Amino acid sequence: MFGCPEQNAETFDYRQRREAGMDEQLAAVLGQRIKRLRIQSGHGLREQARAIGISPSSLSDLENQRGGISLRRLQRVAEHFGLHVVDLLADPGTRPDNGEPVEIIRGCAQNVPGVQRGQGVLYQVIGQGKDHAIQCYLLSFDPGGGFEDDMIAHPGEEFAYVLLGEVDFLVGDQAHRLSQGDLVRFRTETPHAFRNASAVGVALVIGAATPPW
Repeated sequence: MFGCPEQNAETFDYRQRREAGMDEQLAAVLGQRIKRLRIQSGHGLREQARAIGISPSSLSDLENQRGGISLRRLQRVAEHFGLHVVDLLADPGTRPDNGEPVEIIRGCAQNVPGVQRGQGVLYQVIGQGKDHAIQCYLLSFDPGGGFEDDMIAHPGEEFAYVLLGEVDFLVGDQAHRLSQGDLVRFRTETPHAFRNASAVGVALVIGAATPPW
């Protein structure tokens, strides 16, 4: 179904997506969303950061799209405003579900905006999780890329399928090596993350989690 690794590498060229500015687009929307929530709450940046439990510089970085995106940090921000992480990361061009039984997202690997996560990882949330039983995502790894320093936990269940390369699935203090064609399904209450097992090749993972998270 997915062809040879060389064809996959061309089809899912993460560098082309980055050069197209997809991640910058979503990072800008994310910053605008968080700033709008703060303004609507009537708080200044320092006051809001103190209420959330993060530093003012971290909140400023989020609002102004500076630095990497930590999902642990976003979890804390989302929970403070009574939202879920997906509410902050959802593609601004995605329309809410209108009750149709079939949802088709054309060319999602190339067309869905993403944000940088950890080191050398492009994180794309595909579609919206609201009113759905699953929330899809796509992870694109640079050689040696990963986000083991940004492990998160949330209620529910998740699966991930390795489209290309090899990745290490990290859950708690355990690491499991997954190769192209392997799938892992797991409970998400334990902090978890992925990293590229190769220092020279790219890796791609597609998965879905139980929303909300």
